[in-house]
Order: sequence, then C-alpha cells, then structure tokens
Amino acid sequence: MVRSRNDSRSNFARSQHANASPKRLQLRLRTATMTDHLTELTTAAQNPAILTRFRAKIHRSPDLDCWLWTGAISGKGHGRFWIRDDLVVIAHRFAWLVDQLDHGHAVTAMPAVISHDCDNPICQNPAHLRVGTATSNRREWAARRTVPGSPLRDLRGARGRAIALRNAAKTRADLAAVIDDGLGDIDHFQDQLW
Repeated sequence: MVRSRNDSRSNFARSQHANASPKRLQLRLRTATMTDHLTELTTAAQNPAILTRFRAKIHRSPDLDCWLWTGAISGKGHGRFWIRDDLVVIAHRFAWLVDQLDHGHAVTAMPAVISHDCDNPICQNPAHLRVGTATSNRREWAARRTVPGSPLRDLRGARGRAIALRNAAKTRADLAAVIDDGLGDIDHFQDQLW
C-alpha cells in the first residue's frame, strides 16, 4: 500500500492529539477568545488576587516606555496569562481590558484586535495599546516593517525577540543591548531619511 503525503500528516496529527494530555487538550479548547468569556474575564480583571498575579509578570523599566511581559509567550511572541488552570488569555488583551475597567469604561464586547503602537508584542503599557482591526493591523505592519530599527525587522522574529526581551527583563539585564542584538547591519547604519 502506498501512502500519500497527506496520509502521513493525518496520522501525525492523530498521534499528536492521542498523545496530548487531557489538561493540554482542555487548554487548547479553552484559550479565551475574550468575547466568548467576557463575563469571566471582567470578573477576573476586578479580582485583586488575579490582578496582583498579572501585574507581578510585568516589568517596567525606566529605560524603556514598553512594559514588558515576563510570563509565558505564545508562538507569535505575545504574552500568555492563565486566568485559571483552564482559561488562558493573550496578556496585552487582558491589560487593555483591565485599563478600560480601571478608567470606568463599560466593555460590552471585546474588539477583534488590540494593536500595539510600539510593535512590541509583549508590551503591556495601556498607552501603547489601541483598538484596531485585522486589516488595519496588517496595513500598519506592512508600512512599518521596512523602517530601519523597527521591532518588526528584528532578525530573531517576533517570538525570538519577545523571549530575549522577557529573559532580559526577568534578570534585569541591559534591555538596549538585547534590542540591539536583533538589529541587522542596515538597521545599525541607516539613518532616517526623512
């Protein structure tokens, strides 16, 4: 019997699913979309114990405007925060929700996208977060990814840069050096032309 390439992929996917722990499967199914879990998240955002745990994972350096997430990081470089064992959220989306509630704004639905003005996916600074759309986010990425020195040009990729910054923040290492390590030659030597 000859197997097609798709058969082996299907078998691999089935074996991964079969070998996954029940807790991992549950986490995969319960990653909060935030709109589906708005009531739970709003309650969590007002719970002093959860807020203390959340804020303990944020490093605010006097050398950087971004507030760096020091907890878990997703495959795309965003922070991940467990509200409880079976509910995980993207950290900057939770930070945005906390900020909205802290300022007395009623949140009746979560926006589809919370964009970073700083292009730093682990940033939790509410001043750097704003409501966007998938289209506007892609447009901004396309416009800024070629700007010399932009975080979007980091040679390590979004996740690699996020991990490097997180580790530096946790150990109180030189953040400027870590940022500089991800720059290519053109980013080091090209001045702004306008």
